Amino acid sequence: MPNSGNTRPTPRARVLAAIIALCAFAALAVQTTLGDGSILQNLGAMLRYFTIWSNVAACLVMAWIALGGQPPRAVMAALTTAITVVGVVYWGLLAATHDPVGLDRITNQFHHTFVPLATVAWWLAFTPPNPRVWSVVPAIMVPPLAYGAFAFVHGELTGFYAYFFLDLPAQGAAGFIIANIVLALFFALVGAGLVSGKNALARRRGITASLHP
Repeated sequence: MPNSGNTRPTPRARVLAAIIALCAFAALAVQTTLGDGSILQNLGAMLRYFTIWSNVAACLVMAWIALGGQPPRAVMAALTTAITVVGVVYWGLLAATHDPVGLDRITNQFHHTFVPLATVAWWLAFTPPNPRVWSVVPAIMVPPLAYGAFAFVHGELTGFYAYFFLDLPAQGAAGFIIANIVLALFFALVGAGLVSGKNALARRRGITASLHP
């Protein structure tokens, strides 16, 4: 378990990270074969969605850990927040009206259930607490703001907007900017809550917090 003197992933943590990375990669790879176009065309269509961004990030970060890397706490907090939002929003708002079939039903479970739950569980189990909660908030806000910039450019080039609240023609410039600000603040609050909750859990388990980044 993590402690104040050793935050480098243990062999067990690396093996579990490798499993998460492989599962995320497999689901993404299979998803590229399920569309009507070529693999590259399907991949391009997939990358229009924040869910895929988050799953790609989980795959890459967990692969980095499996290979012996040690991501900064801010990176792990940002990833955990993003993948948590993906799972919660899907199951809270979208799942009732989404009915995938065949292999898409399986990959959907990986994108919205297994990878989010496994990533959050790994973060809770194998990373040390962070006493400076607000120090990681700027990093937590980067993914939604980066996606908002992507949505603007992609929408201007193609006319396609994956989410109604980031639909520039429908929302107008002011609405689009406000939506991005609100989204970033929402991520900040969720992320701060997750880190604070992790700190509280660590205190109950007697795990000390390192002040190093």
